[in-house]
Amino acid sequence: MHNRTAKHYLLFIASFLLLTFSRIGAQPVLEIGTQKQAEEIRIVSLSPNVTETLHALNAGSYLVGRSDYCNYPEEVVELPSVGTLYNPSLETLLSLEPSVVISSAFVSDDFLASVEKAGIEVIQLETQQTFQGTYELIRKIAEVVGKQSEAELIILSMQNTVREVVNTYQNKSKPSVYMVIDFGGFDATATGDTFLGEMIELAGATNVAKSAKNWTFSKELLMAADPEILLLNPRWGESAEATIQEFTTTKPYSDLTGTIISFDADSTSRQGPRSADALKALAELIHQETN
Repeated sequence: MHNRTAKHYLLFIASFLLLTFSRIGAQPVLEIGTQKQAEEIRIVSLSPNVTETLHALNAGSYLVGRSDYCNYPEEVVELPSVGTLYNPSLETLLSLEPSVVISSAFVSDDFLASVEKAGIEVIQLETQQTFQGTYELIRKIAEVVGKQSEAELIILSMQNTVREVVNTYQNKSKPSVYMVIDFGGFDATATGDTFLGEMIELAGATNVAKSAKNWTFSKELLMAADPEILLLNPRWGESAEATIQEFTTTKPYSDLTGTIISFDADSTSRQGPRSADALKALAELIHQETN
């Protein structure tokens, strides 16, 4: 069992979610053709889902920098990185001469204030509470690069996929599900106030942590629920097999009787254009024995 401090726990959650979560702040959204011309847009993305969304909008060419966590699509790794979101390099960021920085909620206010003092616009987004927020995130990013029409096409396709998933599984039995984001010293999961928690419900299942908040759940409640399915996120740097082995040999988790299923946390946890496909894959995993 891992003993982690609260600080380490928060860093783990931030890493798992790959900083998909962002805040729609008070900063004005860039107005194409007024504040800046499209050809002048130079973006540093501090969040993987922002990077993915820009590429899905055919606006990847505006990117001049990224965070260490931005790794999809593959070509983005060729861009210079400004570091992690916990400790990004202001010097590196400024050397890229961006006109706008799109930030997640995990970047310190002091760092963002320094970016703004340098005359660079900062856009913050926070949409992680609901799946519907995914569409809002895509639209906000599309406004920055003048790709509103492309955004609506992406959203329409996503909505069709979500509708297909809901229609497929809404009349089937709803197994109880618990998403294991972390375990040991702290128990982190997709609680009812998160888009991941909502995804479990959309996938035709019952989220045993629906009444909980802030990504945390108690061992006592988990053992009492004894969910039918445990969706297990492989630990950072570990194989799925290694994480399952650790989970099934650690008390009290070893007493759980549910089926353990490893899932692709990378695509599932990044709130963006791939979220609808991730929902479909999640539903198929949950209902694989009845499909």
